[in-house]
Amino acid sequence: MQQEIWQRFINGDEKILDSLPEKIADSWQTCYMNQVDPYLYKPRKVMTAQELKKQRRKHQELIQIVKKEVDELQNCLELKLPLFVLTDEVGNILWREGSYRSKDYANGIFFQEGSGWSELGVGTNAIGLVLKTKSQEWITLDEHYSVASRSWSCAASPIFDEENQLIAVLDISTYQNSSSKDAQLPLRVVTQKITNTIVYHYLERKNSLLRYVAKYSEDDLLCDEHFRIVYISDKYTDKFPIGDDIRSYLNGQSTYKQEEIYVDKELVGYRFLLQDFSSEQNSFYYPGISSQNEKYQKFLKKVVMFATSDLPIHIYGETGSGKEIIAETIHHNSSKKSGPLVALNCGALNENLLESQLFGYAPGAFTGADSKGHTGKIEQADGGSLFLDEIDNMSKKMQTALLRVLEDQQVTRINGLPKKVDFRLITASNQDLKQAVVEQRFREDLFYRIFVGQLAIPPLRERLIDLRPLIQEFCTQKNWRINWQEEIFQAAKNYSWYGNVREFNNFLERLYVFYSSEQPSKQDICELIESGSLQVTDAKANNEKQEIENALEKEKFHISNTAKRLGFSRATLYRKMKAHNMK
Repeated sequence: MQQEIWQRFINGDEKILDSLPEKIADSWQTCYMNQVDPYLYKPRKVMTAQELKKQRRKHQELIQIVKKEVDELQNCLELKLPLFVLTDEVGNILWREGSYRSKDYANGIFFQEGSGWSELGVGTNAIGLVLKTKSQEWITLDEHYSVASRSWSCAASPIFDEENQLIAVLDISTYQNSSSKDAQLPLRVVTQKITNTIVYHYLERKNSLLRYVAKYSEDDLLCDEHFRIVYISDKYTDKFPIGDDIRSYLNGQSTYKQEEIYVDKELVGYRFLLQDFSSEQNSFYYPGISSQNEKYQKFLKKVVMFATSDLPIHIYGETGSGKEIIAETIHHNSSKKSGPLVALNCGALNENLLESQLFGYAPGAFTGADSKGHTGKIEQADGGSLFLDEIDNMSKKMQTALLRVLEDQQVTRINGLPKKVDFRLITASNQDLKQAVVEQRFREDLFYRIFVGQLAIPPLRERLIDLRPLIQEFCTQKNWRINWQEEIFQAAKNYSWYGNVREFNNFLERLYVFYSSEQPSKQDICELIESGSLQVTDAKANNEKQEIENALEKEKFHISNTAKRLGFSRATLYRKMKAHNMK
């Protein structure tokens, strides 16, 4: 019966899948959609000898533990022509053991060390299912997808590490019989025992590393053998979260020394001596969030170089990109830092208000004026810095007046007398000032006065890695203790953030209001992002295919689990995959 179902399906009868268990039907459908050859006799992927050697070295501790447990397990089982197989976290066979005959039969289909035994590599099999479900699976002979595997029945069970991440699969296969079914319970017990041993060994190494920390508490950073941070000196606590992989922070611009830590001849971790990590940012005043993006770090170097000069500086930055932060950075790293930083948004005021705010007025200058007069922003900035945002919105009259101040180095209040002033001018706009000159909206002579030191702030969409520290900083400010910051990042990185840091912070505020005490789903997070975005439709159109592909990969191409992750029915998922021409 099963042979007839298989034959009808590979001939194109998809409806016949309804007669199969759901997990087998889903797997056969996945194999069919990904063009896995049902008649293959050799896996799609076979590692080279060098690749296999490298993987076996990486998992040598695991292999030794499994060998010991399998030796004991064989004495407890009565199986016909068994083969014991250990794979890594993606299905590559690292080790196998069995009778001479079972090995010989397995060699005929390359069911051997170095072969990739995933679902897409050889079709439906127990190992492939475990990689998707992360739970124990059993498949009888005719439930396999490819001809080669249909002579075997297989029981497979996952092995996890200390973070409950699947790191290996242990499989028991029997040739031309279903006796492996009786091995399921003992196999589950053994893989749990192996997992416990792996965790125990990890904790022993971690304790050894912590004892090392107690002994050597210098200005450094310690990681376990997987490069996860376990200790940070006070010097770096605001830069490296405990548990993160240190390698994601180190780059070609960082100066560091890495040392291996051995306890009783066993590698237990690494010591990193960091020579003023991100010293470029730490050596000057910068009130913003520390950036991990190389392009932004280079931008900040340029900011400081201009700041230490006496040149007028113009900042171009999209809405919400942090022009005020850069103006503050310039001021506090300049020779005028002991004086005031005075800011004025030229786009927020009409011409008359802007004139009185910028230049001030003498007592009784006009009806309704303050009897004591008013000191304008230019006078207030004397001895310090004047920051004029949205200067491109300034009227031609005000442009002329500002030009006169810069040329004469003196300011005249409305109905007042001239007064000498000395200030550093910083201007900003979110529009191309050159284009404004071309369109005769901005005076060419003023342009050349202010457009000397030119700075363009990299938008947030070009440095999405900085979403992580922005999330961390927000949580710190709100004292918001959550363990799902990474879920926020993974959802947020798929959007363009044309409103930059301001738009992103607005989203975090909404997220905090609605989910301060519970974790939202990915869909909930995306809805809150899109509720404040002007590019919702465009983002959805561009990201849907990528989201489906990511979900399929995360769920190891298990259709039902993928549909559940995305919030679709299976039929809807198939329809969307077809619409995006996804096989």
